[in-house]
Amino acid sequence: MRIRPSVVIALGLGYVLGSRGGREHYDVIMRQLREVRERPEVQSAAGVVSAQAGTVFHRVRSLFAGEVEAAGTGQFRPVAAHSSNGVSSVGAH
Repeated sequence: MRIRPSVVIALGLGYVLGSRGGREHYDVIMRQLREVRERPEVQSAAGVVSAQAGTVFHRVRSLFAGEVEAAGTGQFRPVAAHSSNGVSSVGAH
């Protein structure tokens, strides 16, 4: 299993903020985060981003599904065929 760099950064940031600031500093940060999250313009932007992410996800999924189907039906062709010595045979008729 591979750990994403963003997870490591988030854990490190949380550790540093928690160890240096203590509980009071954590409570201030969380209160500010809630206030920002509750603002109408932030909620509106989050809704737009969420809708766009869903659209992009479905487009990418359908694109990959089409490529997988094409590969399964024999429609996929390699760009160039190589001989045993690694020389391309494209254009060498």
